[in-house]
Amino acid sequence: MKLADADVRVVGLDYSAASSGLHDPTLDEVVLLPGWDEIHLETWTEQVAELVAAPDTFLIPALDLEVRLLAQYLGVQERVLAPNKRALDTVTKPPKAVAQALGLSLPDSSADTDRDAVERFIRHSPHGAWVKGQHYEAFRVRGVEEALAAGRFVEREWGGDWHLEAHVPGQECGIAFVARSGVLLDAVLMTKAILTPEGKTWSGEIAELPERLWEKLRAYTAEVGWNGGGEIETIRTWEGDMVLMEVNPRFPAWIHGASTCGANLPAALVTERGRPGDRRLAPGFTRVVEEIAVASELGISSFPWGPSGGIDPATKHPSGMRGLGRRNLLEPTVARRPAPVTPAHRAPDPRPREDVPSLTRYETVLEAPSEERATPSRQILTPLFDERVAALRARFADLPHTVLAHSIKTCPHPELLSRAAEHGLAAEAITLDELDVAVGHGFDPGRTLLNGPAKWWPARAEVRCGAFFADSVEELAHLVRSLDAGLRLTADVVGVRVSAPGVPSRFGISFDNSADLARTAALVGELRGRLDARWGVHFHQAESVLGPHRWRHEAAAALASAGPLADRLGDPPAVVDLGGGWHVDDLPAVRLSVDHVLKTVPDRLRAPDTVLVLEPGKLLTQPAAAVVTRVLLARGRGPGREVVVDAALGDIPEARYRAHPVARFTGGEWRPVARGTGRVLGRSCMENDILAEQVDAGSLAEGDFLAFGMCGAYDLSMAYPFGRGRAAGSLS
Repeated sequence: MKLADADVRVVGLDYSAASSGLHDPTLDEVVLLPGWDEIHLETWTEQVAELVAAPDTFLIPALDLEVRLLAQYLGVQERVLAPNKRALDTVTKPPKAVAQALGLSLPDSSADTDRDAVERFIRHSPHGAWVKGQHYEAFRVRGVEEALAAGRFVEREWGGDWHLEAHVPGQECGIAFVARSGVLLDAVLMTKAILTPEGKTWSGEIAELPERLWEKLRAYTAEVGWNGGGEIETIRTWEGDMVLMEVNPRFPAWIHGASTCGANLPAALVTERGRPGDRRLAPGFTRVVEEIAVASELGISSFPWGPSGGIDPATKHPSGMRGLGRRNLLEPTVARRPAPVTPAHRAPDPRPREDVPSLTRYETVLEAPSEERATPSRQILTPLFDERVAALRARFADLPHTVLAHSIKTCPHPELLSRAAEHGLAAEAITLDELDVAVGHGFDPGRTLLNGPAKWWPARAEVRCGAFFADSVEELAHLVRSLDAGLRLTADVVGVRVSAPGVPSRFGISFDNSADLARTAALVGELRGRLDARWGVHFHQAESVLGPHRWRHEAAAALASAGPLADRLGDPPAVVDLGGGWHVDDLPAVRLSVDHVLKTVPDRLRAPDTVLVLEPGKLLTQPAAAVVTRVLLARGRGPGREVVVDAALGDIPEARYRAHPVARFTGGEWRPVARGTGRVLGRSCMENDILAEQVDAGSLAEGDFLAFGMCGAYDLSMAYPFGRGRAAGSLS
């Protein structure tokens, strides 16, 4: 198969001498224009028009931004084989019009780049997410900080918007197609076999496009008048569904591989010859790189390797396309904040919200500030704690033998400890000191739970708890030695914490090793006998990090891994403890997740009288406190101004990791501060003492009272009186 007709003159057009494709021996000539970061559009338009003015001369653009500029500034030209503006409007991200035309589903996506919205989207994307730019760049992310950093990079380097897209597990596939004036000429389906570290196709399998897809693609290209090459990127899920990721208005980088297999789509575009009916495609291709030493002749002093050993991102687009993006010469093609797309290949997670207490009600229960009360100060909002406990308890009212537990480490405030004890919650402690605090505030010692990796230090002569869960085999052995040395331990349940197979963690016991399984079973059996106790199993991973979907699957997998332990011990566990701090937004998903776990775990791990313990952590306590502070200094003007307050990171330690709602006391009531471009800064001399970002500080003045909500969990337990002359203590 000839890749280029001998009578066809192939001219390479590029915008930088550093482009490696310029040295391909297929090219008869090279035309080099100025880089995109310095190009003059009117001159460029005239030059392109001159290039295609000669008879039988065609331009096939290969860059997304180049295609869009041609459509915007040159319009429809017979010899410019590229999609027009009408076609380009259908491939904006997410490409809903193309998905509908081809009968394909789309991943869930969102262009809301507010921190809370980003965090929520990622938490409910069980397989992670992608940050994608308007035209270029895609970064796989699993956390909010990663996503925001990637988004800032896109905005800084490309000058355009970015959005989030849920990752879809499966096999990556691509459809390359070519059409002239709306007539589909040829198309092939490529399945990616080997990928580069950047996710680019290195080896692929080529096949004819299935007839059903061919007909839908033919109708789509006719409808929009497609002209030129195109690529449709898809994922074939493990269930067999085809999910549309994005559409590129130009030939893919692997198009030469299709030519080597017998489908020369660029040639079909130029000659207007349709797909041969009798062709037989070779099954696949693998790309080959020929190293060419051209650094000296191009005036490059060294090859562009980055400090980490990979290619420096600045050299990924040598033609200066990022500069083009920053110049805002293109018409915007992505609407801000579109409605999220519900993927057709996955049923939406039903999350009823009508009975969930409002998370922003802290403004209505906060006391009015007073000049006599010093700031910063913390207010405990027991009504919100009461509502959360009642709402969670109501969800499990029909599930017998269910116990709710309060995490001491998450929120050790005396008022909330007493309140939790009054509600009949069990106490979950990680040290014997925490256990003492819990009992001192009214918790029944016979219903307390001991977790943590070194809970028995410092040594005591006597300990009473309801259940304990060992974090390692070594801890079980240590406890046996302590009993031999005279420790008087009273416990109803001897438990083990099991590790989650899919979550890297320093906690928990894995039963992958038969020797560890045998030793654990022997030690648990010995402790059961010596303490006259039953046994239990505990799973603990933060749902606020994993999200409800991933949490439930990890919990089910972890508990299932304890099945062999139940076989060796001869009976199911008396207690199944499900821990891990839940995000305050996810209360509606708790019952769904627990039901999934209970239906999935083997019968040998649950008896009719097995007690289910839930430790939701901050889900109960996070709304139950607020920090009131005052503005000390206002800097600048307008919505982007900054204010310095008398609180600091020592008062709201979690401000570094998540956004807190902010309210201002004005007109005799607390009112939420709107979003904007301003910041609220802490009073300490640390660069990262930033308490709130993206707030409208334009109307804030010196002396104003502000309140930060959602400070009742780790903000409370980790707070310290920074800068007030004391080494330890708490806010009033």
